[in-house]
Amino acid sequence: MLIDTFWKLLLKTIGLWLLFSCISVVPQFFSMISSINGSIDFQNLLLLLVMSCTTIIILVIIIRLFLFKTGWIIEKLKLKDNFKEERIDITIKSTTVLTISIIIIGALILIESLPNFCSTLITFLQQKELLKDYPQTGWLIYHFIKIIIGYLLLTNAKNFTKFIEKESHEN
Repeated sequence: MLIDTFWKLLLKTIGLWLLFSCISVVPQFFSMISSINGSIDFQNLLLLLVMSCTTIIILVIIIRLFLFKTGWIIEKLKLKDNFKEERIDITIKSTTVLTISIIIIGALILIESLPNFCSTLITFLQQKELLKDYPQTGWLIYHFIKIIIGYLLLTNAKNFTKFIEKESHEN
Protein backbone atom coordinates (compact mmCIF):
# COMPACT_ATOMS: atom_id res chain seq x y z
CA MET A 1 0.00 0.00 0.00
CA LEU A 2 1.33 3.42 -0.90
CA ILE A 3 1.75 6.08 1.79
CA ASP A 4 -0.66 8.25 -0.20
CA THR A 5 -3.29 5.49 -0.12
CA PHE A 6 -2.82 5.04 3.63
CA TRP A 7 -3.44 8.73 4.28
CA LYS A 8 -6.45 8.76 1.98
CA LEU A 9 -8.00 5.84 3.83
CA LEU A 10 -7.31 7.40 7.21
CA LEU A 11 -8.76 10.77 6.18
CA LYS A 12 -11.86 9.17 4.64
CA THR A 13 -12.43 7.15 7.80
CA ILE A 14 -12.20 10.34 9.86
CA GLY A 15 -14.60 12.02 7.43
CA LEU A 16 -17.13 9.20 7.81
CA TRP A 17 -16.84 9.34 11.57
CA LEU A 18 -17.42 13.12 11.49
CA LEU A 19 -20.39 12.70 9.14
CA PHE A 20 -22.20 10.30 11.40
CA SER A 21 -21.20 12.15 14.57
CA CYS A 22 -22.65 15.45 13.33
CA ILE A 23 -26.12 13.98 12.81
CA SER A 24 -26.99 15.11 16.32
CA VAL A 25 -26.58 18.84 15.52
CA VAL A 26 -30.13 19.31 14.21
CA PRO A 27 -31.94 17.54 17.09
CA GLN A 28 -29.81 19.47 19.58
CA PHE A 29 -30.92 22.71 17.93
CA PHE A 30 -34.59 21.79 18.32
CA SER A 31 -33.98 20.53 21.83
CA MET A 32 -32.39 23.86 22.71
CA ILE A 33 -35.44 25.74 21.44
CA SER A 34 -37.89 23.50 23.25
CA SER A 35 -36.00 23.66 26.54
CA ILE A 36 -36.43 27.44 26.81
CA ASN A 37 -39.25 28.18 29.25
CA GLY A 38 -41.52 31.11 28.60
CA SER A 39 -41.21 33.38 25.64
CA ILE A 40 -38.10 33.85 23.57
CA ASP A 41 -37.28 37.08 21.82
CA PHE A 42 -36.60 37.22 18.11
CA GLN A 43 -32.97 38.35 18.49
CA ASN A 44 -31.97 35.28 20.55
CA LEU A 45 -33.82 32.95 18.19
CA LEU A 46 -32.11 34.52 15.19
CA LEU A 47 -28.70 34.23 16.88
CA LEU A 48 -29.38 30.58 17.68
CA LEU A 49 -30.46 29.89 14.10
CA VAL A 50 -27.40 31.65 12.63
CA MET A 51 -25.06 29.73 14.93
CA SER A 52 -26.67 26.41 14.03
CA CYS A 53 -26.58 27.14 10.28
CA THR A 54 -22.95 28.24 10.52
CA THR A 55 -22.07 25.05 12.39
CA ILE A 56 -23.81 22.90 9.79
CA ILE A 57 -22.09 24.73 6.90
CA ILE A 58 -18.66 24.32 8.52
CA LEU A 59 -19.31 20.64 9.16
CA VAL A 60 -20.43 20.08 5.55
CA ILE A 61 -17.26 21.75 4.25
CA ILE A 62 -15.00 19.73 6.57
CA ILE A 63 -16.76 16.46 5.75
CA ARG A 64 -16.58 17.19 2.01
CA LEU A 65 -12.85 17.82 2.32
CA PHE A 66 -12.24 14.66 4.33
CA LEU A 67 -14.36 12.37 2.13
CA PHE A 68 -13.88 13.71 -1.38
CA LYS A 69 -10.81 16.00 -1.38
CA THR A 70 -8.32 13.84 0.52
CA GLY A 71 -5.58 14.40 -2.07
CA TRP A 72 -5.80 18.14 -1.49
CA ILE A 73 -5.48 17.70 2.30
CA ILE A 74 -2.48 15.37 1.89
CA GLU A 75 -0.81 17.87 -0.43
CA LYS A 76 -1.46 20.95 1.74
CA LEU A 77 -0.44 19.29 5.02
CA LYS A 78 2.51 17.52 3.32
CA LEU A 79 1.58 14.26 5.03
CA LYS A 80 3.59 11.97 2.75
CA ASP A 81 6.77 14.05 2.64
CA ASN A 82 8.51 12.71 5.77
CA PHE A 83 8.45 9.02 4.88
CA LYS A 84 11.62 7.30 3.69
CA GLU A 85 9.75 4.46 2.00
CA GLU A 86 7.06 4.88 -0.63
CA ARG A 87 5.13 1.74 0.33
CA ILE A 88 3.76 0.08 3.42
CA ASP A 89 3.83 -3.70 3.10
CA ILE A 90 0.11 -4.40 3.44
CA THR A 91 -1.64 -6.40 0.76
CA ILE A 92 -5.19 -5.27 1.56
CA LYS A 93 -7.04 -3.24 -1.06
CA SER A 94 -8.01 0.29 -0.08
CA THR A 95 -11.68 -0.45 -0.76
CA THR A 96 -11.54 -3.35 1.71
CA VAL A 97 -10.11 -1.11 4.43
CA LEU A 98 -12.75 1.55 3.69
CA THR A 99 -15.51 -1.09 3.82
CA ILE A 100 -14.21 -2.34 7.17
CA SER A 101 -14.14 1.25 8.45
CA ILE A 102 -17.75 1.81 7.39
CA ILE A 103 -18.81 -1.41 9.11
CA ILE A 104 -17.04 -0.38 12.33
CA ILE A 105 -18.60 3.09 12.23
CA GLY A 106 -22.04 1.56 11.64
CA ALA A 107 -21.54 -0.79 14.57
CA LEU A 108 -20.47 2.07 16.82
CA ILE A 109 -23.52 4.12 15.85
CA LEU A 110 -25.78 1.13 16.52
CA ILE A 111 -24.11 0.35 19.85
CA GLU A 112 -24.33 4.00 20.92
CA SER A 113 -27.98 4.52 19.97
CA LEU A 114 -29.57 1.22 20.95
CA PRO A 115 -29.30 1.68 24.76
CA ASN A 116 -30.52 5.28 24.54
CA PHE A 117 -33.46 4.23 22.38
CA CYS A 118 -34.39 1.36 24.70
CA SER A 119 -34.13 3.59 27.77
CA THR A 120 -36.30 6.30 26.22
CA LEU A 121 -38.78 3.72 24.94
CA ILE A 122 -39.12 2.08 28.36
CA THR A 123 -39.68 5.47 29.98
CA PHE A 124 -42.30 6.28 27.33
CA LEU A 125 -44.12 3.00 27.92
CA GLN A 126 -44.08 3.55 31.68
CA GLN A 127 -45.57 7.03 31.32
CA LYS A 128 -48.61 5.68 29.46
CA GLU A 129 -48.92 8.87 27.44
CA LEU A 130 -49.66 9.42 23.80
CA LEU A 131 -46.61 9.79 21.59
CA LYS A 132 -47.54 13.37 20.73
CA ASP A 133 -47.79 14.30 24.44
CA TYR A 134 -44.51 12.67 25.48
CA PRO A 135 -41.80 15.35 25.96
CA GLN A 136 -38.95 13.13 24.73
CA THR A 137 -40.60 12.10 21.44
CA GLY A 138 -37.97 13.90 19.39
CA TRP A 139 -35.13 12.02 21.05
CA LEU A 140 -37.01 8.73 20.69
CA ILE A 141 -37.32 9.32 16.94
CA TYR A 142 -33.73 10.54 16.73
CA HIS A 143 -32.29 7.40 18.34
CA PHE A 144 -34.53 5.21 16.18
CA ILE A 145 -33.22 6.91 13.04
CA LYS A 146 -29.63 6.49 14.25
CA ILE A 147 -30.28 2.79 14.79
CA ILE A 148 -31.56 2.52 11.22
CA ILE A 149 -28.50 4.41 9.90
CA GLY A 150 -26.14 2.15 11.85
CA TYR A 151 -27.92 -0.94 10.54
CA LEU A 152 -27.81 0.36 6.95
CA LEU A 153 -24.10 1.08 7.27
CA LEU A 154 -23.49 -2.43 8.57
CA THR A 155 -25.45 -4.11 5.80
CA ASN A 156 -24.59 -1.82 2.85
CA ALA A 157 -20.94 -1.00 3.51
CA LYS A 158 -19.83 -2.04 0.02
CA ASN A 159 -22.37 0.27 -1.63
CA PHE A 160 -21.19 3.22 0.49
CA THR A 161 -17.58 2.38 -0.40
CA LYS A 162 -18.40 2.32 -4.12
CA PHE A 163 -20.15 5.71 -3.81
CA ILE A 164 -17.24 7.31 -1.94
CA GLU A 165 -14.68 5.90 -4.36
CA LYS A 166 -16.74 7.04 -7.38
CA GLU A 167 -17.18 10.55 -6.00
CA SER A 168 -13.49 10.77 -5.08
CA HIS A 169 -12.40 9.90 -8.59
CA GLU A 170 -14.85 12.37 -10.17
CA ASN A 171 -13.58 15.31 -8.07
